[in-house]
Amino acid sequence: MNEALREQRTMLARLSYSFLLDEIGGGLAGLAPLDALLVLAINQANIIPLTRDPSARARYGQLDAPALDHERRPVSINAIAGSLDLPFETARRRIRRLAADGVCALSSEGVIVPASFLVSPGYLESVMAGHDRMRRFYLDLRTRGLLDPLPAPNYDLEGSVPVRAAVRLLSDYLLRSTEGLMRETGNVISMMILTALLAGSLQDRDGGRLPSMRALVQRLKLPPETIRRHVTQLTEAGLCERGRSGLVVPADVLASDRFERLFADNATNVQRLMAGLAERGVTLAWDTGGALDGRQMA
Repeated sequence: MNEALREQRTMLARLSYSFLLDEIGGGLAGLAPLDALLVLAINQANIIPLTRDPSARARYGQLDAPALDHERRPVSINAIAGSLDLPFETARRRIRRLAADGVCALSSEGVIVPASFLVSPGYLESVMAGHDRMRRFYLDLRTRGLLDPLPAPNYDLEGSVPVRAAVRLLSDYLLRSTEGLMRETGNVISMMILTALLAGSLQDRDGGRLPSMRALVQRLKLPPETIRRHVTQLTEAGLCERGRSGLVVPADVLASDRFERLFADNATNVQRLMAGLAERGVTLAWDTGGALDGRQMA
């Protein structure tokens, strides 16, 4: 690989993992990051059949009009635990607590994220915050010349931003990105920690701050002992060490072939996200200052 491409992918990784950490750490309607990932995974599984149906996308295009509960495909707790590489009991315990809070609905067929949660003020507020983070992420990438040419839009949106389409594509991107990181770490909690370490380690080249144990506890909203145990596992695996001002991914690991492949996969995921946004007219609306509009195609 030539040095220019390596540097471009490293810069893209720095921005991407910071963005991913902000999305994970930002939570969803006030949920802890791990619970937010569970809800994202459940919701994406629920709506897969609908996203392939143009008439369903038209029916449920408004941000405040999600698909009705009876049209959502329930997914088993076991499938969700497997998709996030969580112990079944951990997933079951958290999903049951989410169900008690009205975030999920359990039945003999599985679990769904109900429409009542998807129109709640807390959810809608977090969606708009995530949308704004994604817009700023795109503009930063465009300004730095880190994106390949994007396709022309397939929809005439008259200058508005289709928020629901952007949110669904963002959820796909988050789940794909976390899947790649979990291949390196083996589980979702270590994945979240590694994301924070990568964001800090890559920024540290430009004088950024490295995360401490305390910062990880606060950002990821996990018990200190859980953080400590997973940091120890990452250290034993050679993915973490204590730097001059905090925890860091070692420089030789960042330069290794396995992380070059991780950064290459990351570049593919980012380009796929931005191409999907471009096809739906989102990036054009951002470029031209279009108004937010949740009524467009999902």
